[in-house]
Amino acid sequence: MEYYFGIVPPLDIYGKIMRLRDKYNGHQSSGPHITVKASCGLTEDIGWLPPCQKVISEFGEFPIRVGDPSYFGNMDVLYLEVSSHELIELHKRLVSIFNPNQEQLMRCFELELYKPHITIARKSVVSDSIIEMKKEMESYVNSVQEFQATHISLFYRTNKKEKYKKRADFCLMN
Repeated sequence: MEYYFGIVPPLDIYGKIMRLRDKYNGHQSSGPHITVKASCGLTEDIGWLPPCQKVISEFGEFPIRVGDPSYFGNMDVLYLEVSSHELIELHKRLVSIFNPNQEQLMRCFELELYKPHITIARKSVVSDSIIEMKKEMESYVNSVQEFQATHISLFYRTNKKEKYKKRADFCLMN
């Protein structure tokens, strides 16, 4: 079983990315989201869930600004930039529950390596279409600016062949 905590963007952003994925057959293992805490340390026994719920429930709602499309690596991953000081603070608080070692931090891109984003597509899935997808997203992001994070979702999958599903939503305090 694999888990991660994420924020699903509003329907206008989510829908645009899904339509683009459909157009270019760019389906991913999960829907559009911002990873808040990656899978490192999220074990099957879920003993970590109560402390994570506590951190989330005590954290207030916060704004997230959506930026331009960009690439990781050699155009390996197309994503939308995301910025929020509160998101980074929530990430740090959740990671601290797990006391990860350096190898886990590197593998899951956590703490100083954390770069919040919304994945649009992977080159390994869409090949050269990733360039066209970026062009289409560039015209769209001018109309998308900011949204309010009101809850964090826990996603899971039982094996690598299936897509992630939402297990639960945890509200951020008002």
